[in-house]
Amino acid sequence: MDILAHALYGVTLCSRTGLAGGRQGAVIRGPYISDWTVWAAVGFGVLPDMSSIGAYFIQMLIRGDSLSFHSLPSSVYVLYHCTHSLMIASVFLLVLGLLKRSLVVPALAWPLHIVMDSFSHGDGRWQTLMLYPVSNWHLHGINWWQHPGLMMLYWGILPILWIGIYVWRHASDSQRGKTVNYK
Repeated sequence: MDILAHALYGVTLCSRTGLAGGRQGAVIRGPYISDWTVWAAVGFGVLPDMSSIGAYFIQMLIRGDSLSFHSLPSSVYVLYHCTHSLMIASVFLLVLGLLKRSLVVPALAWPLHIVMDSFSHGDGRWQTLMLYPVSNWHLHGINWWQHPGLMMLYWGILPILWIGIYVWRHASDSQRGKTVNYK
């Protein structure tokens, strides 16, 4: 999936403004962007790509080089596999749970990214080795960049999720406010 989609799915499913906020949602004063879990979920949602490919591209921009996926060094692929490993993400989440429990739910955007990439990245350089470094096991996904229909699907699911969250939250509000008269 593209990095913007990872950020938005992270917010949708792993922030208090999104699904992780339950029926009540984020209780904040001001716009939803003042909910810190939104920004934490965005950060964890883009972390696997930004800390591998993104870090290298930033170095290339600083040096004034042109950006190209064709000249990436092997170290970028090692970082990519490390950041796209459910094993590494799980260890990180366990440590995070001990150190800063309130960040655990937004940090679930990281394993969400990995799972989504496992379905939207086929065999080749960008396959998602979910058990790396213990195993090279991976799903045989579909390369999203080669199939526009897959891209339309995952972008089409986002508004449906937000509408579903909205309806779920407001249905519970209307049920709480109603009094039932039995005549």
